[in-house]
Amino acid sequence: SPKMAKIFDTIRVISKTDVTCLLTGESGTGKDMAARAIHGLSERSSGPYVAVNCPNLPENLLESELFGYKKGAFTHATSDKNGLFWEANRGTIYLDEIGDISPTIQTKLLRVLQEKEIRPLGQNKSIKVDVRIIASTNQDLSAKIKDNLFRQDLFYRLNVLSIHMPPLRERTEDIPLLVAQFLTNFCREYGKKPKTISPGLMHRFMKYRWEGNVRELENVISRAVLLSPGSEIQPEDIDWVSSTDDECLVASAVRDLPYKEAKARVLERFHHEYLTEQLIRNNYNVTKTAKACGLERQALQQVMRRYGIKPGNLQLADEAD
Repeated sequence: SPKMAKIFDTIRVISKTDVTCLLTGESGTGKDMAARAIHGLSERSSGPYVAVNCPNLPENLLESELFGYKKGAFTHATSDKNGLFWEANRGTIYLDEIGDISPTIQTKLLRVLQEKEIRPLGQNKSIKVDVRIIASTNQDLSAKIKDNLFRQDLFYRLNVLSIHMPPLRERTEDIPLLVAQFLTNFCREYGKKPKTISPGLMHRFMKYRWEGNVRELENVISRAVLLSPGSEIQPEDIDWVSSTDDECLVASAVRDLPYKEAKARVLERFHHEYLTEQLIRNNYNVTKTAKACGLERQALQQVMRRYGIKPGNLQLADEAD
């Protein structure tokens, strides 16, 4: 989709620099994948990539894990331990869900960003580290700053360059590509013969809101590959019930937007959903699709260009299988 194409272009540019990057977006939109891509395309790619899931660790444990500690720094500290920042030296550290860290760790993290050094627990001497920091959040950090839950100076240090990962419902034209990739992956992983998605199930996929985003789609395809008895996966094979089949487009997507923006959003979503479905039904043949839509081929192509719809990308869903 145009949104993701722009993100890929941004990743290619910033990977050539060492700037700190903040990835924002809902859970399951691919923030970790973007961070890995930035690292993989950078000059640090031969160095370590260390991912830290901040919410999974309590404050005291997160601090010792990030910065390390000296023997005797606290009870059960029976030996020295290098922190994750040291483990990521000459590489990249990815701090997932940075909005959940405590004020104490925020202060220490600010020092790392400012001075490029860490101080292990129980040690008075600081240690220089050469680490690129990429952080992510699914929260509104600006709101947390207003509530005094997140340091403004840390936010500015992290937000040197930001990338917003859009939810899957805002880039539905990517769904066939993702489905094709997941089908290939899971058929190989589970030792299954190649499978395809029926047009009816793909139609439902295109209309579903995917609150869990790409991660939810991946889980659905994993289950579908395991449970479907035939080579073509049907809705009944996975007990698929789309709660949005009869959902009001305007009410769900644009109820809080100004008129002009709401109208543009509705038109964009309509064209993507309607034309994608028509292309699937007509085996991605533009001439047949134009006839089915009651349009001249040239007129259809103009609409497709305007909204960034490329039948070749959709067709990969079949070709990959």
